[in-house]
Amino acid sequence: LSMTTAVFTGCGSSSDSASGDSAAAEKEETGNNTGEKDTSEGDKEKLTFWDFHTGTEAEVIQDMVNAYNQSQDKVEIEYSSVNQTDYTTTLVTTAYANGECPDILWVEPATFKKFSDAEMLADLSSYYTDDLKKDILPSFLEAASGDDGKIYTLPFECETLGLFYDADALEEEGIEPPKTWEELKSAAEKLTTNDRYGIVLPVEKTAYTLFNWWPFMWMDDADIYDADGNVTIGSDNMADALDFWGSFYQNGYCPSSLQSGPWSIDNIANGVAAMQIGGTYMINAAEEYNKDGHNIGVVPLPSPDGKDPVTVAGGQMMAVSSQSKDVDAAADFIFWCFGSDDTTYVTKWCTEAKFAYPARQSVIEENKELFQEGMKAIFTEFYDTARPEPQYPTEVSDIMGDTLQAVMFGGSSGEEAAKDAQEKIEALK
Repeated sequence: LSMTTAVFTGCGSSSDSASGDSAAAEKEETGNNTGEKDTSEGDKEKLTFWDFHTGTEAEVIQDMVNAYNQSQDKVEIEYSSVNQTDYTTTLVTTAYANGECPDILWVEPATFKKFSDAEMLADLSSYYTDDLKKDILPSFLEAASGDDGKIYTLPFECETLGLFYDADALEEEGIEPPKTWEELKSAAEKLTTNDRYGIVLPVEKTAYTLFNWWPFMWMDDADIYDADGNVTIGSDNMADALDFWGSFYQNGYCPSSLQSGPWSIDNIANGVAAMQIGGTYMINAAEEYNKDGHNIGVVPLPSPDGKDPVTVAGGQMMAVSSQSKDVDAAADFIFWCFGSDDTTYVTKWCTEAKFAYPARQSVIEENKELFQEGMKAIFTEFYDTARPEPQYPTEVSDIMGDTLQAVMFGGSSGEEAAKDAQEKIEALK
């Protein structure tokens, strides 16, 4: 990640468009899953593609699919968006178990291990050119690779987290944007009223909740394992971090359910809460709201007093199902989108559909002025504090998710939850 820092200098550009949160959509039943190509003479082969986007993001993806379908006469990509929580938990794995997995998949670091361990992903190593491998930042290429050294996904973006806030609400209460954990807790308490919560944090047991949790764990010098592979989730530091995280839910500063997803800036814009942990993917929407009279700002994630702030870097990827009717054709599509010399769509995705840092050095160079504009400049300032999103086995992630739920809604103390998690993870050996 530090390799990109030197690029983010220069003067500003502009951005537009806002992204929405995820919504459910029914998948279309297409073809069969017997390994035979679903074609007849004169017809295009049908390949299915699932993800979890809506709003501007889904529109850009649909435009990309339409352009690809029109660019050749052999394959027709059929695109469907499904609910994000369902997608990242059981929907895709269930479809795979039933032999009905879509040909093309959207993959995140949190789902990569689950999909790869289940042998759901096709090996894409042979589709990479040497130039493309050199262009993709090493940490992203490593995140796309399995323990066997094969490359299973195509990475194309990086997202980091910050603290978004309603500047008018904070000003009314005489509160400066918080920099420390104590300031964040104090601000959340003062900003919580009968009509508004102080802060929005994720509430469900999902990969997205873990994505938000990792930097708070790291900032308190806690981790699930140490450098030697010993289980350390039961440490005092972990207990302290869990107590801090759970305090927002236990004290009623954070809602226990959300109408808008925890990844949507609508929570602030619609007055649900005065602050929200969120990522670069919320910038475009926040700036659109500001054009309409809102006053939304963003700062780095607050850190424990005396410790440096840390954020997390996650990046979305595309992959081909190992059950695909035509791996070659599906791979051709995803590399046409985000892995070719034509960077039109990877640039459009990272600058118009949403804001994210590209995973390819060439795309960063081509658009470096954009990273110094508006809220993007703030994220760029603390970009070098990012740590890659960890990829744990499903069993470990499940235990961490249960541990968070225990301090959020189960009434457990950080010490109790950490000790229980230590025993469960040690029992996996």
